[in-house]
Amino acid sequence: MSVQYQYLSYKRLHGLNPGKFSDRVKLQLFLRDLLPQMREEGLPFTSGGLVRNYMTGFALGFAYYDCRATRFCSSRCYGLPLGGVFDFNMLRLSVATSELLRTHDRSFVRGVINQIRAKRLDTLKIGHWGDATLEQLPAVADIASAVPATTFWWYTRKLDIAAAANQLALPNLRAYLSLDPDTDYPGRDLYPYGITYLYGDNLYHERHDEIVRDERLVAIFTLKKGTAVEDPERMGLGNHPRICLEKRWKARTHSKGELMCLSCRGRCNYQATAMPSGSFQT
Repeated sequence: MSVQYQYLSYKRLHGLNPGKFSDRVKLQLFLRDLLPQMREEGLPFTSGGLVRNYMTGFALGFAYYDCRATRFCSSRCYGLPLGGVFDFNMLRLSVATSELLRTHDRSFVRGVINQIRAKRLDTLKIGHWGDATLEQLPAVADIASAVPATTFWWYTRKLDIAAAANQLALPNLRAYLSLDPDTDYPGRDLYPYGITYLYGDNLYHERHDEIVRDERLVAIFTLKKGTAVEDPERMGLGNHPRICLEKRWKARTHSKGELMCLSCRGRCNYQATAMPSGSFQT
């Protein structure tokens, strides 16, 4: 039986809904056990393992089972599979990506590098969905080192990943610790690098006022709900120097502003554009 047939049968037998985070994890763990058969059937890396992402054009996505998910993000995860064969393709791709990066598969790493070069990518997002492990860091570092003209943005909820990636001191690799209302908020002595902050649904971090004034802050994101985005004005953050301009635009116009993402990559270099102390007051 094909991997796709086994996947659909397993999903139907157990009544799993890939739109639910916990079910998505179960489905990917099932697919991970079938990785040898996936490789025998041939993995359809049409873009060398890259997936489309409107923030940077393309991205690398990880498996959901490696997420250190908080209650806030697991119940609001925006990476919802589409259903049927489409969710199979999406979940299979991220399982294969995670496991091939974990084992530092040279053929896969070379394929990603070749795709970045062929597409002449200025930027690449690491973490389109799911999250990484420290075992995958050497492969990501090798990819970034091979294409120094490409800037890599890495979003993770894991402090150890963000710290280790930044400690490599690669000039084109910038990792950010992503905070939400349920994450720990580390002090500068523990984590001196860039952070991002997501809030919404009238939920925000208990240290919200400190976070929005933090000099390490790179970007503030408001929650996306389906096709809508919460207006940052509701929390008085519409003119904050670190509010995501694309999210603010989408909240006000109900249309995507992906060109903003591609044009503001310089602002996301927190080492060069640290927010001045006292530049925002709540």
